[in-house]
Amino acid sequence: MQDMRSESSLQSAKLGNMPIGKLIFVMSGPAILSMLVQALYNIVDSIFIGAYDAKNGVLALSYALPMQLLVNAFAIGIAVGTGSLISRLLGEGKNKEASLASQTGIMLALIISAVFAIAGYFVSEAFIRAYTLGNMASADADMHIVYEMSYKYLSICTCCCFGMMIEIMLNRILQAMGNMICPMASQLAGALTNIVLDPIFISVIGLGAIGAAVATVIGQIVAMCVPIVVIIARKKKWDIDIFFKRGFKPQKRILSDILRVGLPTVVMNSIGSVMYMIANLILNSFSDAAVWSFGVYFKLQSFAFMPVFGLNQGCIPIMGYNYGANNRARFDKTFRSAMLIALIYMFFALCVFHAMPGLLLKLFSVGDNALRIAVGTEALRLCSICFIPAAFGVIMIAMFNAVGHGVKAMLISLLRQIGILIPLGFVLAKYSPLGLTGFWTAFPIAEATSVLIFIPICISTINKIFAKKAAQTSASASAANALDGDVVAEGEAPVSPASNCADEDGGFAESGQVAPVLSPETCEEASSANAQEFAPAIDFAAATAEDEGSSPALFPSSEVNAEEVFEDEQVNGLAFFPSSDALEEEKLADIPQTPAPDGANG
Repeated sequence: MQDMRSESSLQSAKLGNMPIGKLIFVMSGPAILSMLVQALYNIVDSIFIGAYDAKNGVLALSYALPMQLLVNAFAIGIAVGTGSLISRLLGEGKNKEASLASQTGIMLALIISAVFAIAGYFVSEAFIRAYTLGNMASADADMHIVYEMSYKYLSICTCCCFGMMIEIMLNRILQAMGNMICPMASQLAGALTNIVLDPIFISVIGLGAIGAAVATVIGQIVAMCVPIVVIIARKKKWDIDIFFKRGFKPQKRILSDILRVGLPTVVMNSIGSVMYMIANLILNSFSDAAVWSFGVYFKLQSFAFMPVFGLNQGCIPIMGYNYGANNRARFDKTFRSAMLIALIYMFFALCVFHAMPGLLLKLFSVGDNALRIAVGTEALRLCSICFIPAAFGVIMIAMFNAVGHGVKAMLISLLRQIGILIPLGFVLAKYSPLGLTGFWTAFPIAEATSVLIFIPICISTINKIFAKKAAQTSASASAANALDGDVVAEGEAPVSPASNCADEDGGFAESGQVAPVLSPETCEEASSANAQEFAPAIDFAAATAEDEGSSPALFPSSEVNAEEVFEDEQVNGLAFFPSSDALEEEKLADIPQTPAPDGANG
């Protein structure tokens, strides 16, 4: 049987008990704050490197960004798959399997870190060369500087990505158990470290792009150390065993469940990297101002999307837990509340992007470059219109991940960033009079179209998964009732041979039963037969109760335990407990029949 801890003793129990509004605030508040810090973390390199080299710095980091997004996609994808599985298993009370999921996720993070370390060493230079020197009709001196800065920055960040991989995995595991404070502290520590070290390594020491990369890696390692220290130093036992235990062996089923959500999430986040690479190819044909503007927009839009991703981090464990616990009301309320919060924040971000684009662009040391200011202003105002439909899309992605439908989450991103955006942006930019303006306009169109397609799919999925859960619960309840005896019609009392025995007053032991009165000898035989038939069950129940630390009971008192008895105690295809019909037939066959009184057949 599964390791069933008392729900009240689990930190994750609040996911099923605390009021939804308060729970979202408790779970998502720290994550939103940490995501805002992460958004600052994402642009601080660009701000300082722009101050160091206003002409080439931001452009160099823009060319390196697609590969960084790919590394980040694998880190987030595997961590989301692991966290989603852990929250669902905790909702079902399967703590041992949740422990194995945690350990398997950490193993995957280590493997992926090693793969990217090798790839970063051998691939980074060729990747940047293809974008800079390889795609320019005549590479000038400035482009050679961009190439040097970009591939050195990318090589260091990719080869030393282990800090980010482990940090993201451990924080997602803690979030799945309802701990949002440690992940927030982790990201704050990493971001502040990077912010402090960036100006020192970039400008003071004069390392430029290399200094930015070194500061980034150190910040990631510091962020990784925070959850490690918290997990090890905590005196109170965690809900699950997070780190490897002696004899750990990955199980194919656990690995499959992680990858079922994780791989689509990897693909979903990798789509952003692919989209960015293709967009750079399209924008290269216009001007470096277009590439620069897109890079700046991509950095700034993280302030709109990152807090919503933080909201997702808090809501995915809530929805996953209540889906596992078959609590439709709490699931629906969480989903609706998250959607409303996301819409309000995205509308605020849209207003900021439209009100002060020039001020935002100047953060990146644009100087007096009139072309970059004009192109960047147009990009920020047109692309940011996508924030409103994106609020729906991002929350739907969270819902699909929470219930294990990672493929559908992947398809939303695939449709909005590749299926619609790139073809439409290419056509509008190259074959319409809009030109570059057409490329920016494709962003809100792609977001709105993908959301309209997936809203009915989202509603249908929710209805289907809870209908399936209801059927499973009904089957479990039926199994529990079957273990208690014959299922009788409502309002009828169960009939057994012993119930027909006359009591001392000459009446029936079970009132309301119309059946022939059995002789005392027959009643004694029936009682003996009952005791013999159920002796193994009573012994088994007593042993089970002793193991669980509770008082012995013949039958489980909860649906979960009843289902486990029914499913786990199968021997060679036969249930441990004989069916009640079979028991009744055997007992009746052994009881001598008393002749009916005269006139009884009339």
